[in-house]
Amino acid sequence: MDSISFFYFIAYVFTVATLFVVGSSILGMGTIVGFILAGVALGPFTPGLVAATNIELLQQVADLGVILFLFTIGLEMKPVDLWRMKKSLMIQGVGLVVATSLLFAGLVTLLGFSWQIGLVIGAIFGQSSSAVVITLLNQKGEFNSEHGKNIFSNLMGQDLSVVPLMALIPLLVSHQNESSATFLQDTFTVLFVIGLILAIGKVLLPLALKWSVRKHNKDAFALCLFGAIFATVCVIEYAGLPSTLGAFLLGMLLSSSDFRHSLEETVLPFKGVLMALFFTSVGMQINPTVLIEHLSSILFILAVVLVVKTLLSTALSLIDGKSLSVGIKTGFWLNHVGEFAFVILALATSMGILSESQSSIIIAIVSLSMVLSSFSIKLGDKVVSRFLHSAESFDDLPHKESNALVIIGVDEVGRLIAKMAHRAQIPYVALDHNYDQVKTSKQLGLNAYFGDILRSSVRKKIHLDDAKAVFVSIHEPATLKRVCVALARYPNLDVYARTNSKEDELELKQLGIHFAASTYIESTLIRGRKLLHNFGVAEDTTMTLVDELMTEMSELNYQKYKQQCA
Repeated sequence: MDSISFFYFIAYVFTVATLFVVGSSILGMGTIVGFILAGVALGPFTPGLVAATNIELLQQVADLGVILFLFTIGLEMKPVDLWRMKKSLMIQGVGLVVATSLLFAGLVTLLGFSWQIGLVIGAIFGQSSSAVVITLLNQKGEFNSEHGKNIFSNLMGQDLSVVPLMALIPLLVSHQNESSATFLQDTFTVLFVIGLILAIGKVLLPLALKWSVRKHNKDAFALCLFGAIFATVCVIEYAGLPSTLGAFLLGMLLSSSDFRHSLEETVLPFKGVLMALFFTSVGMQINPTVLIEHLSSILFILAVVLVVKTLLSTALSLIDGKSLSVGIKTGFWLNHVGEFAFVILALATSMGILSESQSSIIIAIVSLSMVLSSFSIKLGDKVVSRFLHSAESFDDLPHKESNALVIIGVDEVGRLIAKMAHRAQIPYVALDHNYDQVKTSKQLGLNAYFGDILRSSVRKKIHLDDAKAVFVSIHEPATLKRVCVALARYPNLDVYARTNSKEDELELKQLGIHFAASTYIESTLIRGRKLLHNFGVAEDTTMTLVDELMTEMSELNYQKYKQQCA
């Protein structure tokens, strides 16, 4: 391939991927789904400008993204942190992978296939997407909730299970085709290679990084890091093990290093772009013809996977001592199949455990499950809200109770406002449709209840007509807007709303919410006042500067907003 055609190819790939990612984000399906759908559109099985030879090259480049992704996962897994989560990590994370592997091994054996195929398929289906789930948890502001923490420990267990799985797959082939003497030789080779990786991660690389830091040479720092990563990959592949296993082990060895954050910053820009190419290349492997020809089988298996993983995740959460609401949410958040499945699938196919046709069908199932993940999460939230908590907590609120202040959303900010009202002896009631947040608030002694302010029966029961003010702390902009529009219908009610951006603040003010404010601006100005005061600036001068900046920003942003709306 000549250089000109290659750059045309790359430009075409990124343009199409951008369009699909934007569309996927607008629909709330996440960027990974957008990359996969872009790959389908770009692939050789659909009309387009991409040739099969280009896909092979793209996959080779994208494999670097998977290696760097595994390296960063290893960096995040300190042995101490893993030890704290050991119970949930083993019971839920590893337990889910083991349970699905054994279950599908049994089912596939009953259908007349080898147990090895069923074991690998179950291991593939047992994985969930850390990238998708963690991104959505952060976007919804639920990462530190009870179910968010439980989901994270579950994901870490699944990620850890990938390491022995990647080592197990070649051994399954060795068990079938090689003698015991050869198997023993391979075992010693693996142990020797792991020893070399320990030497690289604990001795050689730290020495090289320290030298680079002392010489203030950032280029040498990056070169030493990538050189060590690729040396580790070469060493691990020599033993017949997957390259991703070596990258993970090296990252874990460096998780307690003083250079951990610098290492992550060095890898991050490359990892993001290469992982985008990886998911695009995965989409290129999806054959719409296979999807159409085996549609009934694919949909049936997909339904089985979603139901089985939901039930297993919920059951394992309950066994681990979690509440039913946390268990149900965990089940719906993790019932899809994640990105590590593609890595395991590629290895199993290259080893001959799965055929190309079987691999194509599994790729379609995995991809469809990821596309449906955001819808499954919303369904889980509705199940918990409607059937588990619809009659809980809020019914305990006395019908005659009147409150001067109503707080919507009991996240960290909402709880702080509730504490302020309590100490000022202002009667208040706090509501949230996230039961975990309500439970946490009640444990802190706050007057918090489960309820949805968008429901007219809830607004009537808290006597919103008699309230003087309401404080809204909701992270998701669309939900915040709907709530504020509903509250604006009460003429005697002062609505205070915290927003995440200046644009959201101005939009709410256009809707009549005069006390909307961007919290990051206020907190920055408060810290700025303290900074200026430490430089010797008088208190009244800092107050004047802050007031002037607030006025200027409000006027400037308001004029810009009006121009955009015109």
